[in-house]
Amino acid sequence: MTDSTRTDDAPAPTPPTPETPKEGRGIHMTERAAKEIGRVMAEQKFGPDVWVRIGAKGGGCYGFSYVLDFDPAGPTEFDLAFEMHGVRYCVDKKSEFFMGGTTLDFNDGLLDRGFVFINPQAKGTCGCGTSFSA
Repeated sequence: MTDSTRTDDAPAPTPPTPETPKEGRGIHMTERAAKEIGRVMAEQKFGPDVWVRIGAKGGGCYGFSYVLDFDPAGPTEFDLAFEMHGVRYCVDKKSEFFMGGTTLDFNDGLLDRGFVFINPQAKGTCGCGTSFSA
């Protein structure tokens, strides 16, 4: 007797192909942010298969905290994949619901050095800019 729910022979889902985000959707990245990500990736000696993962998770003083990390596994079927300015990055579909249209930028000033999320869907943000309400 065979089990029709058996999936060990099924092919793995194909990860999404990177695309350029459309206006009001996805996560956009400025050249400054891409340049800084490239610098960090080179400094950490990450290979070409490492992706940047952008997202939001519950927490922070306003309800959601931004997430920015490196992901050697890359996108899954639950992610949207993008490429801008030579950087490949992915965002899970749930985070994109709260962050669609967001721009990731980088400030290189002496007092405010770091990545900045410009999220048009945020109803409020904390003073340091790392959390938001939707």
